[in-house]
Amino acid sequence: MLASLSTVSHASDDPEIAALRDEVTAIKKSYEDRIASLEARIAEMEQAKQAEKTRYQNIEKKATSAAAAASRNTKALAVQKATSIEQTNEALQNELDAADDISRGFTFNGYFRSGLGVDSTGNTMEAFRNPLAQAKYRLGNEDDTYVETAFGYHFQNLPEDVDFSVHFRPAYSIPRSSTSDSTISLREAFAQAKGVWFDQKDISFWAGQRFYNRYDVHMNDFYYLDMSGFGGGVEHIPIGDFGKLSVAWLGGSIDKLNSNGSGEVDQKSGKNSLDLRLSDVDLLGGKGMFWFDLANIKDSEMPNNQNVRVNGGNGFAIGLIHDYQSWCDGNIRTALQYGRGAASNFKATEPDYNFVAAPDGQPPTELNSDDVHHFRLVNDTVIRPSDQLNLSATLVYDYYDTGLAANGSVNWFSLGLRPVYYFNDYLSLALEAGVDHGDQSGGLSGEVYKITFAPQISPARDIFSRPAIRLFFTYAAWSDDLIGTVAPQNYGDASEGFNMGVQAEAWW
Repeated sequence: MLASLSTVSHASDDPEIAALRDEVTAIKKSYEDRIASLEARIAEMEQAKQAEKTRYQNIEKKATSAAAAASRNTKALAVQKATSIEQTNEALQNELDAADDISRGFTFNGYFRSGLGVDSTGNTMEAFRNPLAQAKYRLGNEDDTYVETAFGYHFQNLPEDVDFSVHFRPAYSIPRSSTSDSTISLREAFAQAKGVWFDQKDISFWAGQRFYNRYDVHMNDFYYLDMSGFGGGVEHIPIGDFGKLSVAWLGGSIDKLNSNGSGEVDQKSGKNSLDLRLSDVDLLGGKGMFWFDLANIKDSEMPNNQNVRVNGGNGFAIGLIHDYQSWCDGNIRTALQYGRGAASNFKATEPDYNFVAAPDGQPPTELNSDDVHHFRLVNDTVIRPSDQLNLSATLVYDYYDTGLAANGSVNWFSLGLRPVYYFNDYLSLALEAGVDHGDQSGGLSGEVYKITFAPQISPARDIFSRPAIRLFFTYAAWSDDLIGTVAPQNYGDASEGFNMGVQAEAWW
Protein backbone atom coordinates (compact mmCIF):
# COMPACT_ATOMS: atom_id res chain seq x y z
CA MET A 1 0.00 0.00 0.00
CA LEU A 2 2.74 2.44 0.94
CA ALA A 3 4.61 1.30 -2.14
CA SER A 4 1.64 2.21 -4.37
CA LEU A 5 1.23 5.70 -2.94
CA SER A 6 4.87 6.24 -3.37
CA THR A 7 4.61 5.31 -7.01
CA VAL A 8 1.73 7.84 -7.65
CA SER A 9 3.54 10.53 -5.84
CA HIS A 10 6.54 10.05 -7.96
CA ALA A 11 4.46 10.03 -11.07
CA SER A 12 2.89 13.38 -10.25
CA ASP A 13 6.22 14.85 -9.73
CA ASP A 14 7.18 13.92 -13.32
CA PRO A 15 8.01 17.14 -15.19
CA GLU A 16 6.45 16.08 -18.51
CA ILE A 17 3.18 15.26 -16.91
CA ALA A 18 3.23 18.53 -15.08
CA ALA A 19 3.97 20.37 -18.30
CA LEU A 20 1.15 18.58 -20.05
CA ARG A 21 -1.17 19.37 -17.24
CA ASP A 22 -0.23 23.05 -17.43
CA GLU A 23 -0.74 23.06 -21.15
CA VAL A 24 -4.21 21.51 -20.83
CA THR A 25 -5.04 24.02 -18.16
CA ALA A 26 -3.90 26.84 -20.44
CA ILE A 27 -5.93 25.50 -23.38
CA LYS A 28 -8.97 25.17 -21.16
CA LYS A 29 -8.50 28.70 -19.92
CA SER A 30 -8.14 29.93 -23.51
CA TYR A 31 -11.36 28.18 -24.54
CA GLU A 32 -13.17 29.49 -21.53
CA ASP A 33 -11.98 33.02 -22.35
CA ARG A 34 -13.02 32.64 -25.98
CA ILE A 35 -16.41 31.27 -24.99
CA ALA A 36 -16.85 34.14 -22.59
CA SER A 37 -15.87 36.55 -25.36
CA LEU A 38 -18.28 34.92 -27.77
CA GLU A 39 -21.07 34.97 -25.24
CA ALA A 40 -20.34 38.65 -24.62
CA ARG A 41 -20.45 39.33 -28.36
CA ILE A 42 -23.65 37.31 -28.72
CA ALA A 43 -25.17 39.26 -25.87
CA GLU A 44 -24.02 42.50 -27.50
CA MET A 45 -25.43 41.41 -30.86
CA GLU A 46 -28.73 40.41 -29.24
CA GLN A 47 -28.84 43.80 -27.57
CA ALA A 48 -28.05 45.54 -30.88
CA LYS A 49 -30.64 43.41 -32.66
CA GLN A 50 -33.23 44.30 -30.09
CA ALA A 51 -32.31 47.96 -30.41
CA GLU A 52 -32.57 47.72 -34.21
CA LYS A 53 -35.88 45.91 -33.90
CA THR A 54 -37.13 48.60 -31.61
CA ARG A 55 -35.88 51.26 -34.05
CA TYR A 56 -37.61 49.50 -36.96
CA GLN A 57 -40.78 49.19 -34.93
CA ASN A 58 -40.65 52.90 -34.19
CA ILE A 59 -40.03 53.65 -37.89
CA GLU A 60 -42.91 51.34 -38.84
CA LYS A 61 -45.17 53.02 -36.34
CA LYS A 62 -44.18 56.41 -37.73
CA ALA A 63 -44.65 55.17 -41.33
CA THR A 64 -48.04 53.69 -40.45
CA SER A 65 -49.03 56.95 -38.81
CA ALA A 66 -47.75 58.93 -41.82
CA ALA A 67 -49.57 56.63 -44.23
CA ALA A 68 -52.78 57.02 -42.28
CA ALA A 69 -52.34 60.78 -42.32
CA ALA A 70 -51.53 60.71 -46.04
CA SER A 71 -54.59 58.56 -46.66
CA ARG A 72 -56.73 60.99 -44.74
CA ASN A 73 -55.17 63.90 -46.66
CA THR A 74 -55.57 62.07 -49.98
CA LYS A 75 -59.24 61.42 -49.30
CA ALA A 76 -59.74 65.01 -48.27
CA LEU A 77 -57.86 66.18 -51.41
CA ALA A 78 -59.89 63.82 -53.59
CA VAL A 79 -63.12 65.16 -52.13
CA GLN A 80 -61.89 68.71 -52.59
CA LYS A 81 -60.75 67.93 -56.15
CA ALA A 82 -64.04 66.22 -57.01
CA THR A 83 -65.93 69.17 -55.57
CA SER A 84 -63.76 71.57 -57.56
CA ILE A 85 -64.22 69.55 -60.76
CA GLU A 86 -67.94 69.33 -60.19
CA GLN A 87 -68.12 73.08 -59.62
CA THR A 88 -65.98 73.70 -62.73
CA ASN A 89 -68.10 71.34 -64.82
CA GLU A 90 -71.24 72.98 -63.54
CA ALA A 91 -69.85 76.40 -64.39
CA LEU A 92 -68.82 75.22 -67.85
CA GLN A 93 -72.20 73.59 -68.40
CA ASN A 94 -73.91 76.79 -67.33
CA GLU A 95 -71.80 78.69 -69.84
CA LEU A 96 -72.57 76.13 -72.56
CA ASP A 97 -76.26 76.23 -71.71
CA ALA A 98 -76.19 80.00 -71.86
CA ALA A 99 -74.43 79.91 -75.24
CA ASP A 100 -76.81 77.21 -76.44
CA ASP A 101 -79.78 79.27 -75.33
CA ILE A 102 -78.43 82.13 -77.42
CA SER A 103 -77.71 80.06 -80.57
CA ARG A 104 -80.46 77.43 -80.34
CA GLY A 105 -83.11 78.00 -82.97
CA PHE A 106 -81.04 80.18 -85.30
CA THR A 107 -80.57 79.17 -88.95
CA PHE A 108 -78.34 80.62 -91.63
CA ASN A 109 -78.28 79.88 -95.34
CA GLY A 110 -77.81 81.73 -98.54
CA TYR A 111 -76.44 82.01 -102.06
CA PHE A 112 -73.77 83.98 -103.88
CA ARG A 113 -72.01 84.28 -107.20
CA SER A 114 -69.08 86.53 -108.03
CA GLY A 115 -66.10 86.68 -110.33
CA LEU A 116 -64.24 88.58 -112.98
CA GLY A 117 -64.29 88.20 -116.73
CA VAL A 118 -62.86 90.02 -119.73
CA ASP A 119 -63.69 90.14 -123.41
CA SER A 120 -61.31 89.52 -126.31
CA THR A 121 -59.78 93.00 -125.92
CA GLY A 122 -59.34 92.88 -122.14
CA ASN A 123 -62.39 94.97 -121.24
CA THR A 124 -64.66 93.83 -118.44
CA MET A 125 -66.97 91.19 -119.86
CA GLU A 126 -70.58 91.73 -120.81
CA ALA A 127 -73.05 88.85 -120.83
CA PHE A 128 -74.42 87.48 -124.10
CA ARG A 129 -78.23 87.50 -124.14
CA ASN A 130 -80.93 87.49 -126.78
CA PRO A 131 -83.01 90.65 -126.11
CA LEU A 132 -86.19 88.70 -126.92
CA ALA A 133 -85.41 85.94 -124.39
CA GLN A 134 -86.48 86.02 -120.75
CA ALA A 135 -83.23 84.38 -119.60
CA LYS A 136 -79.70 83.52 -120.76
CA TYR A 137 -77.52 80.43 -120.42
CA ARG A 138 -75.49 81.28 -117.38
CA LEU A 139 -72.31 79.18 -117.20
CA GLY A 140 -69.44 81.53 -118.06
CA ASN A 141 -72.02 84.18 -118.94
CA GLU A 142 -72.69 86.03 -115.67
CA ASP A 143 -71.11 89.44 -115.31
CA ASP A 144 -72.67 90.37 -111.97
CA THR A 145 -72.09 89.83 -108.26
CA TYR A 146 -75.08 88.72 -106.25
CA VAL A 147 -75.26 87.72 -102.58
CA GLU A 148 -78.27 86.79 -100.49
CA THR A 149 -78.09 85.72 -96.85
CA ALA A 150 -81.09 84.17 -95.13
CA PHE A 151 -81.43 84.33 -91.35
CA GLY A 152 -84.09 82.50 -89.37
CA TYR A 153 -85.04 81.96 -85.77
CA HIS A 154 -87.23 79.13 -84.44
CA PHE A 155 -88.72 79.96 -81.06
CA GLN A 156 -87.83 77.59 -78.22
CA ASN A 157 -89.66 75.84 -75.37
CA LEU A 158 -92.70 74.94 -77.46
CA PRO A 159 -94.55 71.61 -77.55
CA GLU A 160 -93.25 68.91 -79.85
CA ASP A 161 -94.29 69.34 -83.52
CA VAL A 162 -95.12 73.02 -82.90
CA ASP A 163 -92.86 75.53 -84.61
CA PHE A 164 -92.97 79.34 -84.71
CA SER A 165 -90.28 81.03 -86.78
CA VAL A 166 -89.25 84.31 -88.37
CA HIS A 167 -87.18 84.70 -91.54
CA PHE A 168 -85.16 87.54 -93.08
CA ARG A 169 -83.21 87.63 -96.34
CA PRO A 170 -81.17 90.72 -97.22
CA ALA A 171 -79.47 90.75 -100.63
CA TYR A 172 -76.67 92.67 -102.31
CA SER A 173 -76.27 93.07 -106.06
CA ILE A 174 -73.73 94.63 -108.44
CA PRO A 175 -75.21 94.31 -111.97
CA ARG A 176 -71.80 94.46 -113.70
CA SER A 177 -68.32 93.95 -112.29
CA SER A 178 -67.11 97.03 -114.19
CA THR A 179 -69.44 99.38 -112.32
CA SER A 180 -69.61 100.60 -108.77
CA ASP A 181 -73.42 100.74 -108.77
CA SER A 182 -74.89 98.38 -106.21
CA THR A 183 -78.25 97.60 -104.70
CA ILE A 184 -79.08 96.40 -101.20
CA SER A 185 -82.51 94.84 -100.89
CA LEU A 186 -84.61 93.05 -98.27
CA ARG A 187 -86.01 90.13 -100.24
CA GLU A 188 -87.78 88.27 -97.44
CA ALA A 189 -89.24 89.21 -94.05
CA PHE A 190 -91.99 86.88 -92.82
CA ALA A 191 -93.23 84.83 -89.90
CA GLN A 192 -94.47 81.25 -90.00
CA ALA A 193 -96.30 78.90 -87.62
CA LYS A 194 -96.56 75.11 -87.94
CA GLY A 195 -98.31 72.43 -85.93
CA VAL A 196 -100.96 74.72 -84.46
CA TRP A 197 -103.96 73.35 -86.40
CA PHE A 198 -105.21 70.46 -84.26
CA ASP A 199 -103.00 67.42 -84.95
CA GLN A 200 -101.94 68.50 -88.46
CA LYS A 201 -98.24 69.17 -87.90
CA ASP A 202 -97.53 69.91 -91.60
CA ILE A 203 -100.05 72.75 -91.97
CA SER A 204 -98.35 76.14 -91.75
CA PHE A 205 -99.57 79.73 -91.58
CA TRP A 206 -97.46 82.65 -92.77
CA ALA A 207 -97.53 86.38 -93.38
CA GLY A 208 -95.02 88.94 -94.61
CA GLN A 209 -92.76 89.15 -97.67
CA ARG A 210 -91.31 85.91 -98.98
CA PHE A 211 -90.12 83.78 -101.87
CA TYR A 212 -93.33 81.84 -102.37
CA ASN A 213 -92.65 78.30 -103.64
CA ARG A 214 -90.67 79.40 -106.69
CA TYR A 215 -89.77 77.16 -109.63
CA ASP A 216 -86.73 77.77 -111.81
CA VAL A 217 -84.38 76.19 -114.36
CA HIS A 218 -80.89 76.33 -112.92
CA MET A 219 -79.03 76.23 -116.23
CA ASN A 220 -80.41 79.59 -117.40
CA ASP A 221 -81.60 80.91 -114.00
CA PHE A 222 -85.13 81.20 -115.39
CA TYR A 223 -87.92 81.51 -112.80
CA TYR A 224 -90.96 80.37 -114.74
CA LEU A 225 -93.27 80.50 -111.71
CA ASP A 226 -92.47 83.14 -109.12
CA MET A 227 -95.35 84.49 -107.05
CA SER A 228 -92.99 86.02 -104.50
CA GLY A 229 -94.14 89.17 -102.79
CA PHE A 230 -96.06 90.53 -99.82
CA GLY A 231 -99.00 88.63 -98.42
CA GLY A 232 -100.02 85.70 -96.29
CA GLY A 233 -101.58 82.29 -96.45
CA VAL A 234 -101.83 78.71 -95.30
CA GLU A 235 -99.92 75.76 -96.75
CA HIS A 236 -100.13 71.96 -96.96
CA ILE A 237 -103.75 71.35 -95.94
CA PRO A 238 -104.34 67.61 -96.51
CA ILE A 239 -107.10 66.82 -99.00
CA GLY A 240 -107.61 63.21 -98.03
CA ASP A 241 -105.02 61.04 -99.74
CA PHE A 242 -105.21 63.09 -102.93
CA GLY A 243 -102.84 65.95 -102.20
CA LYS A 244 -102.18 69.09 -100.17
CA LEU A 245 -103.83 72.47 -100.66
CA SER A 246 -102.07 75.83 -100.24
CA VAL A 247 -103.81 79.21 -100.42
CA ALA A 248 -102.12 82.60 -100.47
CA TRP A 249 -103.04 86.24 -100.99
CA LEU A 250 -100.14 88.06 -102.60
CA GLY A 251 -99.82 91.76 -103.25
CA GLY A 252 -96.74 92.10 -105.40
CA SER A 253 -93.34 93.36 -104.36
CA ILE A 254 -91.49 96.65 -104.05
CA ASP A 255 -88.19 94.77 -104.27
CA LYS A 256 -86.02 96.43 -106.94
CA LEU A 257 -84.33 93.17 -107.91
CA ASN A 258 -85.72 90.70 -110.42
CA SER A 259 -86.32 87.03 -109.64
CA ASN A 260 -82.69 85.91 -109.95
CA GLY A 261 -81.17 89.10 -108.56
CA SER A 262 -79.27 89.84 -111.76
CA GLY A 263 -80.60 93.38 -112.19
CA GLU A 264 -82.99 96.10 -111.11
CA VAL A 265 -86.51 96.45 -112.44
CA ASP A 266 -89.20 99.08 -112.03
CA GLN A 267 -92.02 96.90 -110.75
CA LYS A 268 -95.14 98.25 -109.09
CA SER A 269 -97.11 96.68 -106.28
CA GLY A 270 -100.62 97.58 -107.41
CA LYS A 271 -101.46 93.96 -108.22
CA ASN A 272 -103.42 91.54 -106.04
CA SER A 273 -103.34 87.79 -106.58
CA LEU A 274 -105.14 84.83 -105.04
CA ASP A 275 -102.86 81.82 -105.44
CA LEU A 276 -104.26 78.26 -105.09
CA ARG A 277 -102.06 75.17 -105.30
CA LEU A 278 -102.77 71.46 -104.98
CA SER A 279 -99.44 69.68 -104.56
CA ASP A 280 -98.06 66.21 -103.87
CA VAL A 281 -100.59 64.62 -106.24
CA ASP A 282 -99.78 61.15 -107.60
CA LEU A 283 -99.73 61.66 -111.37
CA LEU A 284 -98.29 59.69 -114.32
CA GLY A 285 -95.77 57.77 -112.24
CA GLY A 286 -94.57 60.90 -110.45
CA LYS A 287 -95.84 63.86 -108.44
CA GLY A 288 -97.90 66.74 -109.77
CA MET A 289 -98.72 70.26 -108.65
CA PHE A 290 -101.84 72.02 -110.00
CA TRP A 291 -101.82 75.81 -109.84
CA PHE A 292 -104.58 78.41 -110.24
CA ASP A 293 -104.24 82.17 -109.88
CA LEU A 294 -106.73 85.03 -109.92
CA ALA A 295 -105.34 88.56 -110.22
CA ASN A 296 -106.33 92.20 -110.55
CA ILE A 297 -104.28 95.25 -111.54
CA LYS A 298 -105.11 98.96 -111.56
CA ASP A 299 -104.48 101.42 -114.35
CA SER A 300 -100.80 102.33 -114.45
CA GLU A 301 -97.91 103.54 -116.59
CA MET A 302 -94.66 101.56 -116.89
CA PRO A 303 -91.78 101.16 -117.13
CA ASN A 304 -90.41 104.41 -115.75
CA ASN A 305 -93.99 105.71 -115.60
CA GLN A 306 -93.89 106.89 -119.23
CA ASN A 307 -93.48 104.19 -121.87
CA VAL A 308 -96.60 102.01 -121.59
CA ARG A 309 -100.05 103.04 -120.35
CA VAL A 310 -101.82 99.92 -119.01
CA ASN A 311 -105.59 99.76 -118.66
CA GLY A 312 -106.11 97.56 -115.62
CA GLY A 313 -108.44 94.65 -115.14
CA ASN A 314 -108.72 91.07 -113.95
CA GLY A 315 -107.07 87.90 -115.09
CA PHE A 316 -106.39 84.25 -114.35
CA ALA A 317 -103.63 81.70 -114.83
CA ILE A 318 -103.47 77.93 -114.60
CA GLY A 319 -100.57 75.54 -114.56
CA LEU A 320 -99.37 72.00 -114.06
CA ILE A 321 -95.89 71.06 -112.86
CA HIS A 322 -94.97 67.37 -112.99
CA ASP A 323 -91.90 65.74 -111.43
CA TYR A 324 -90.78 62.31 -112.50
CA GLN A 325 -87.91 60.46 -110.83
CA SER A 326 -86.14 59.08 -113.87
CA TRP A 327 -83.50 56.48 -114.53
CA CYS A 328 -79.86 57.32 -113.84
CA ASP A 329 -80.64 58.93 -110.49
CA GLY A 330 -82.30 61.84 -112.23
CA ASN A 331 -85.41 63.97 -112.31
CA ILE A 332 -87.55 65.23 -115.19
CA ARG A 333 -89.68 68.27 -114.44
CA THR A 334 -92.24 69.50 -116.95
CA ALA A 335 -94.36 72.64 -116.60
CA LEU A 336 -97.38 73.79 -118.63
CA GLN A 337 -98.74 77.30 -117.98
CA TYR A 338 -101.42 79.53 -119.47
CA GLY A 339 -102.47 82.97 -118.33
CA ARG A 340 -104.72 85.86 -119.37
CA GLY A 341 -104.98 89.47 -118.36
CA ALA A 342 -103.59 90.57 -115.00
CA ALA A 343 -102.27 87.06 -114.19
CA SER A 344 -100.57 86.47 -117.52
CA ASN A 345 -96.95 86.92 -116.41
CA PHE A 346 -97.06 84.12 -113.77
CA LYS A 347 -95.71 86.49 -111.11
CA ALA A 348 -97.11 88.43 -108.17
CA THR A 349 -95.71 91.63 -109.69
CA GLU A 350 -96.98 93.54 -112.71
CA PRO A 351 -95.20 93.01 -116.02
CA ASP A 352 -93.20 95.97 -117.31
CA TYR A 353 -93.89 95.27 -121.03
CA ASN A 354 -90.40 96.29 -122.06
CA PHE A 355 -90.77 94.61 -125.42
CA VAL A 356 -93.65 96.90 -126.46
CA ALA A 357 -92.48 100.08 -124.72
CA ALA A 358 -92.39 103.24 -126.79
CA PRO A 359 -88.98 104.91 -127.17
CA ASP A 360 -88.14 107.57 -124.60
CA GLY A 361 -89.72 110.88 -125.49
CA GLN A 362 -92.52 109.27 -127.52
CA PRO A 363 -96.16 109.07 -126.41
CA PRO A 364 -96.79 105.96 -124.28
CA THR A 365 -98.06 102.81 -125.89
CA GLU A 366 -101.59 102.10 -124.68
CA LEU A 367 -102.27 98.51 -123.68
CA ASN A 368 -105.46 96.82 -122.52
CA SER A 369 -104.53 94.14 -119.95
CA ASP A 370 -107.62 92.08 -120.80
CA ASP A 371 -106.14 91.38 -124.24
CA VAL A 372 -102.92 89.85 -122.89
CA HIS A 373 -102.47 86.09 -122.99
CA HIS A 374 -99.46 83.88 -122.37
CA PHE A 375 -98.51 80.23 -122.92
CA ARG A 376 -95.38 78.50 -121.64
CA LEU A 377 -93.85 75.01 -121.78
CA VAL A 378 -90.75 74.17 -119.76
CA ASN A 379 -88.79 70.94 -119.46
CA ASP A 380 -85.89 70.68 -117.03
CA THR A 381 -84.02 67.35 -116.93
CA VAL A 382 -81.10 66.26 -114.74
CA ILE A 383 -79.60 62.76 -114.94
CA ARG A 384 -76.47 61.12 -113.51
CA PRO A 385 -75.48 58.20 -115.78
CA SER A 386 -72.31 57.48 -113.79
CA ASP A 387 -69.88 58.83 -111.21
CA GLN A 388 -67.93 60.36 -114.09
CA LEU A 389 -70.82 62.04 -115.91
CA ASN A 390 -73.78 64.24 -114.96
CA LEU A 391 -76.07 65.88 -117.47
CA SER A 392 -78.58 68.72 -117.43
CA ALA A 393 -80.90 69.58 -120.35
CA THR A 394 -83.44 72.37 -120.78
CA LEU A 395 -86.19 73.18 -123.25
CA VAL A 396 -88.40 76.28 -123.07
CA TYR A 397 -91.15 77.49 -125.40
CA ASP A 398 -92.85 80.76 -124.50
CA TYR A 399 -95.50 82.76 -126.39
CA TYR A 400 -96.49 86.13 -124.96
CA ASP A 401 -99.13 88.23 -126.74
CA THR A 402 -100.16 91.69 -125.53
CA GLY A 403 -102.92 92.04 -128.12
CA LEU A 404 -101.20 94.99 -129.82
CA ALA A 405 -101.00 94.95 -133.59
CA ALA A 406 -97.49 96.37 -133.72
CA ASN A 407 -94.70 94.49 -131.93
CA GLY A 408 -97.28 93.00 -129.60
CA SER A 409 -96.18 89.35 -129.41
CA VAL A 410 -92.96 87.45 -128.85
CA ASN A 411 -92.12 83.81 -129.48
CA TRP A 412 -89.16 82.54 -127.48
CA PHE A 413 -87.63 79.11 -127.95
CA SER A 414 -84.66 77.93 -125.88
CA LEU A 415 -82.65 74.72 -125.86
CA GLY A 416 -79.63 73.99 -123.66
CA LEU A 417 -77.36 71.15 -122.61
CA ARG A 418 -74.75 71.01 -119.82
CA PRO A 419 -72.71 67.81 -119.39
CA VAL A 420 -70.19 67.70 -116.54
CA TYR A 421 -67.33 65.17 -116.60
CA TYR A 422 -65.59 64.33 -113.29
CA PHE A 423 -61.89 63.46 -113.35
CA ASN A 424 -61.93 62.76 -109.59
CA ASP A 425 -63.92 63.72 -106.52
CA TYR A 426 -63.08 67.41 -106.87
CA LEU A 427 -61.98 68.26 -110.41
CA SER A 428 -64.45 68.37 -113.28
CA LEU A 429 -65.00 69.89 -116.70
CA ALA A 430 -68.37 71.47 -117.51
CA LEU A 431 -69.52 72.23 -121.03
CA GLU A 432 -72.64 74.28 -121.66
CA ALA A 433 -74.18 74.83 -125.08
CA GLY A 434 -77.39 76.76 -125.59
CA VAL A 435 -79.43 78.54 -128.22
CA ASP A 436 -82.13 81.19 -127.71
CA HIS A 437 -84.42 82.04 -130.61
CA GLY A 438 -86.66 85.09 -130.43
CA ASP A 439 -89.27 86.36 -132.86
CA GLN A 440 -91.19 89.59 -132.25
CA SER A 441 -94.15 90.41 -134.45
CA GLY A 442 -93.13 93.30 -136.68
CA GLY A 443 -89.79 93.58 -134.88
CA LEU A 444 -86.56 91.75 -134.18
CA SER A 445 -85.99 88.09 -134.96
CA GLY A 446 -82.92 85.90 -134.55
CA GLU A 447 -80.83 83.47 -132.52
CA VAL A 448 -78.01 83.66 -130.01
CA TYR A 449 -75.73 80.63 -129.79
CA LYS A 450 -73.47 80.25 -126.76
CA ILE A 451 -70.94 77.63 -125.73
CA THR A 452 -68.76 77.54 -122.60
CA PHE A 453 -65.91 75.33 -121.41
CA ALA A 454 -65.34 75.54 -117.65
CA PRO A 455 -62.82 73.49 -115.67
CA GLN A 456 -63.95 73.65 -112.06
CA ILE A 457 -63.46 72.26 -108.57
CA SER A 458 -66.29 71.39 -106.19
CA PRO A 459 -66.76 69.17 -103.10
CA ALA A 460 -68.47 66.18 -104.74
CA ARG A 461 -69.31 64.39 -107.98
CA ASP A 462 -72.68 66.06 -108.50
CA ILE A 463 -73.86 68.71 -110.94
CA PHE A 464 -75.33 70.72 -108.05
CA SER A 465 -72.34 70.34 -105.72
CA ARG A 466 -71.30 73.72 -104.34
CA PRO A 467 -69.24 75.76 -103.79
CA ALA A 468 -67.82 75.64 -107.31
CA ILE A 469 -64.70 77.56 -108.32
CA ARG A 470 -64.32 77.69 -112.07
CA LEU A 471 -62.29 79.07 -114.93
CA PHE A 472 -64.43 79.68 -118.04
CA PHE A 473 -64.05 80.32 -121.77
CA THR A 474 -67.21 81.45 -123.56
CA TYR A 475 -67.92 81.99 -127.23
CA ALA A 476 -71.18 83.36 -128.63
CA ALA A 477 -72.53 84.13 -132.09
CA TRP A 478 -75.83 85.74 -133.10
CA SER A 479 -77.99 86.62 -136.07
CA ASP A 480 -77.29 89.77 -138.07
CA ASP A 481 -80.72 91.08 -137.13
CA LEU A 482 -79.61 91.15 -133.47
CA ILE A 483 -76.36 93.08 -134.01
CA GLY A 484 -76.12 95.88 -131.48
CA THR A 485 -78.54 94.22 -129.01
CA VAL A 486 -76.78 91.10 -127.64
CA ALA A 487 -73.72 92.61 -125.94
CA PRO A 488 -74.06 96.23 -127.07
CA GLN A 489 -71.28 97.79 -125.00
CA ASN A 490 -68.47 95.37 -125.88
CA TYR A 491 -69.66 93.91 -129.20
CA GLY A 492 -72.10 96.51 -130.46
CA ASP A 493 -71.17 96.18 -134.14
CA ALA A 494 -70.26 92.49 -134.16
CA SER A 495 -72.14 89.22 -134.58
CA GLU A 496 -69.89 87.15 -132.34
CA GLY A 497 -67.85 87.54 -129.17
CA PHE A 498 -65.56 85.85 -126.67
CA ASN A 499 -65.25 86.14 -122.88
CA MET A 500 -63.04 84.43 -120.35
CA GLY A 501 -62.75 84.68 -116.58
CA VAL A 502 -63.12 83.12 -113.17
CA GLN A 503 -66.17 82.69 -110.97
CA ALA A 504 -67.21 81.29 -107.62
CA GLU A 505 -70.76 80.13 -106.95
CA ALA A 506 -72.20 78.61 -103.79
CA TRP A 507 -75.35 77.93 -101.85
CA TRP A 508 -75.68 76.52 -98.36
